[in-house]
Amino acid sequence: MPQIYEKMSPFFFAHKIEDPILLVHGEADNNSGTFPIQSERFYMALKGNGKTVRYVTLPLESHGYASRESNMHVLYEWIAWFDKYVKNAKPR
Repeated sequence: MPQIYEKMSPFFFAHKIEDPILLVHGEADNNSGTFPIQSERFYMALKGNGKTVRYVTLPLESHGYASRESNMHVLYEWIAWFDKYVKNAKPR
């Protein structure tokens, strides 16, 4: 049912997204619904449309992040992202 996928997939709406997006993905994600290629394609669609996006990959991590280093990295990315695009964001 390609029509359902097209209606639900953010990939097809990348050109309409206006807010900055932070994508974080485990490189070894084995969840069939969230393979890393999906985040990579979404990132490229956003970048190709001139959107503000950052894509962070976590080596050796699956769908849930297990290592302390990865979890600390994610926290760092979140805080930096929120500081830049939420806390210190320019008024719209």
